[in-house]
Amino acid sequence: MVSLCTLLDLPHELLHQILLNVDPADLARVRLTCSFLDRYLRKNELLFKELYLQLWDEPVENASVSIGLTWEKRLQNAVWLQKILASDHVDSKLNDYQQVVHFITALLQVKNPTKSKNLNFFDEAFDKVNLDTLLCRSSLFEQAGDVTHVPADTEFERQLSAKLHCYYGIPIDPRGRKSKPTHPWARSLVYDLRNYDTNTMWGPFRADGSGRVDWEKVEAIMIVLGFNLKVLVEESDIPLGTLWAVRFRGAVPYSAPHLKPTLDNGLDLPLELRDPYGVTGTWLRVVCFLDYHDFYAFNFGSIPPADGGPRPPIDIREAIRFIKLGITVTKVEPPGPDDGQALPVVHFRGASRLMHAFWDPNANSELTGTVRLTTEGEVRWTSFSIFQGEERWRSEGIQIGGLCTARGVLGTWFDKDFDPHGPAGPTAFWKTSNEVDPTIGAAGEGESL
Repeated sequence: MVSLCTLLDLPHELLHQILLNVDPADLARVRLTCSFLDRYLRKNELLFKELYLQLWDEPVENASVSIGLTWEKRLQNAVWLQKILASDHVDSKLNDYQQVVHFITALLQVKNPTKSKNLNFFDEAFDKVNLDTLLCRSSLFEQAGDVTHVPADTEFERQLSAKLHCYYGIPIDPRGRKSKPTHPWARSLVYDLRNYDTNTMWGPFRADGSGRVDWEKVEAIMIVLGFNLKVLVEESDIPLGTLWAVRFRGAVPYSAPHLKPTLDNGLDLPLELRDPYGVTGTWLRVVCFLDYHDFYAFNFGSIPPADGGPRPPIDIREAIRFIKLGITVTKVEPPGPDDGQALPVVHFRGASRLMHAFWDPNANSELTGTVRLTTEGEVRWTSFSIFQGEERWRSEGIQIGGLCTARGVLGTWFDKDFDPHGPAGPTAFWKTSNEVDPTIGAAGEGESL
């Protein structure tokens, strides 16, 4: 008891320093020891702030998702998440699944993904148990995966799991005697023309016409492209980098090259500085497609499942094109009535150039497009490929993680006239530089035009 009295008699400055060495998970027990410590810790925001910042990154101002409004609440929620992820009990992770995903998403809002305590924590925390339990709950795992992969009971949580998988960034595609790879079933979803209609806007959106993102489609696109890019890298010298092999870092806002925008329309600024999406620059793009005979046979060669279920898996190898884009902002205007209202609509124009050695008349083209927010606040990209002055292909995509993320955009490409017979397929593009690569050439100079 003498030691306790000595502790309580210390100046508050020294007591503060001592408590900074307490594991935040033990603070609740400390408060129970006596009324003095309970009063001292109650609403001690300075202490909670310092304890939080010892373990976690400083929260980003105006982040789209928050882990708490006070330092005490932030610390409590971060400690709670830490315990949940460290637990071996699957039920504890699933009972509060929505809260778990919310806090993970909040902690992905960091200022510097290359030096982040939050992301380093996720590197350690996402072991196989957490991957299987949290990221493998979409409808895809009804057919694929292994016995530990069980789809969620509700559509909301299946969508949430697919979204978290996309943020994680590394496609889960198990191989083994007791598991089924995900890529054949993902390919089946991506190339199924039943998923391309007016309600889905022929893009990765829900079939109810709401314009909400269908994260299960985005997840399937990521898995298909991830598989194909891995094959491409193994068979060529394409400089893909590590983007598709790092956890979560690609989904961090402003992790891609970008200029800091100024949204004050009263200032006479260059368009690039009025663009909140970081459009102008050089981008890399991947486009995949089935041979049209295989595509047609898959969609029209048999009667689709009567219950609206998935078509059979596709094991046929796809063609892949790796393309460099150079695009520039051409106009910034207020959002329309069907757009998210927080940011403007940005128009762009540019050109593309094939990075393979062989020639493909569909790879080199002019480009036009727009970037805008959806009513959910997601970043939506629409683009058109132009050949000999005529629009030919269109694409719709969603930027993973929000504004200016390194992961970039995942989506679909299709005939600009929405041909019900296709073709259609998956695509992705991500930014590599704020400067437009001069080797791409001015729009219209491609050899195929």
